[in-house]
Amino acid sequence: MFRLTCIELINGEFAVYINNHYLGSEDASSERLCMGEIKEQLSRLPGVESQTLHEPMPEGDDWCWNDIADRVLPSLPACHDDMTVAALIARLQQYPQDALCMGTFWLADVFLTLDESLSEEEIAEAMRICDHSHDAGIGFNWDTLQFAIDRVKGR
Repeated sequence: MFRLTCIELINGEFAVYINNHYLGSEDASSERLCMGEIKEQLSRLPGVESQTLHEPMPEGDDWCWNDIADRVLPSLPACHDDMTVAALIARLQQYPQDALCMGTFWLADVFLTLDESLSEEEIAEAMRICDHSHDAGIGFNWDTLQFAIDRVKGR
């Protein structure tokens, strides 16, 4: 996650920082950074990977940048419903590699320890139930996993 901070002075001047790294500033004359300068500053941040994609000019006048982005950028999971290692990696790749992070994860074999009759689909559903009903005060533990399994099994 990025923290965007703006320090604004009474006279209207301000500076913008991302994760406490100086991005740029604007003085009272309203001189603004151009997108090229912003891209250059962002590329200098720790953990930022930069790429440039070259695309042809869209035909017609009714296009927008998101039309192009939807075509050329990989889609990210919209929610945590995909309970795979690949989906977890995709979610983590949205953050800089040096971002502080803490977590725990449970694999299918842990669910099978609690109920060896579970199918892969039932394990995935139990994982979704755990994820959607997660309480940070309790976390994931054997009881929360068993609760999810019992819901999947209709117990």
